[in-house]
Amino acid sequence: EVSFVQVRVAKSAQNPRKSAFLSAVKRHPGDDGRQEIADLLKSKGAELRSTLLTSLATQVAGDKDPMAKVKVLIQDLIERLLKQSENEANQKGWCDKAQSEAKQKRDTAAEEIEAVNAAMGKLESRRDKLSGDLKSLEKDIGDLKNSTKKAEEDRAEEKTEHEAVIKEANEGLDALNMCIDLLEKFYKSSAKAKVALAQAKQGPEEDAPDAGFEAGEAYTGAQGDSGGVIGMLEVMRSDFERTVKETTLAEEAAAQDHTEFMTETGKSIAEKEVAQKENKKYLDETEGKLSEASDKLDSETEAVSNAIKELLELKPACEDTGMTWEERVAARKDELEALKKAHCILNAYAEYGPDGASSADC
Repeated sequence: EVSFVQVRVAKSAQNPRKSAFLSAVKRHPGDDGRQEIADLLKSKGAELRSTLLTSLATQVAGDKDPMAKVKVLIQDLIERLLKQSENEANQKGWCDKAQSEAKQKRDTAAEEIEAVNAAMGKLESRRDKLSGDLKSLEKDIGDLKNSTKKAEEDRAEEKTEHEAVIKEANEGLDALNMCIDLLEKFYKSSAKAKVALAQAKQGPEEDAPDAGFEAGEAYTGAQGDSGGVIGMLEVMRSDFERTVKETTLAEEAAAQDHTEFMTETGKSIAEKEVAQKENKKYLDETEGKLSEASDKLDSETEAVSNAIKELLELKPACEDTGMTWEERVAARKDELEALKKAHCILNAYAEYGPDGASSADC
């Protein structure tokens, strides 16, 4: 491949392809090609809207320097454009890579944010449920403990009442038993009573009040009524005995019921306290995961923000250049072609002169 400084000039006079600007050379005998180059650069500058070519055309047309200097100037511009093309290609690669990486960071972080938000929603729902369950358990445990406390107080009061009733009934029963025993002994001993004759004749006979029995007769008690009195006392004794028995049974039943209630309530409290402990552990774990998720959300949000900031910083250098990279490449190529053609003309004039330049294949 021929470089820009080694322009191939066709020496065949039979070449049928003739460029318009070389055909025009014949109309300017003695011309060194300055005008043709200036016209070419001016025409291409206007066509491509290239200030570089237009400025060079003006400089070539108005410069009195020898053509060797113009040739060097064109060569320098070609080298500069090639270097710019290389730099732009490198910059394009750098821009593409930098923008791709920034977009990847942004998209990846955005996906992470979406996933973290979904996870946080589930964690928050679980946290709220656990908090609600803990409040319910705390209330239930408190109510159960209050109920056991009240049950203990009521049981103690009830037991005291039962003991007092039993004690009072037993005391009454003891008194009745004593009374019945005394009466039975009295009636038994009275039935056998006798009065001595000497005692019967002593004392005033006429003035003494009527005792209900004859003089000299022994008092044997109201033997006819004895069964009724003792029977009434025995009824009272059976009432006391029944009271003691029923109260004792009531106390035993109440104690049994209390024991069963305390056992069941104790079991319920223990189960709820275990559930409370487990729920507290799960709540702590959930809140810990929520805290981690919140930190991750902040981190990913910052990553998105940094990626967007990076894209905005890349925009002036990679996008806001007035034209696309493809358009710049095409424009640079056209400018290089125009400069190479001008360089070819210079070589043709230098080698063949005005008369032979028309045979050069540029």
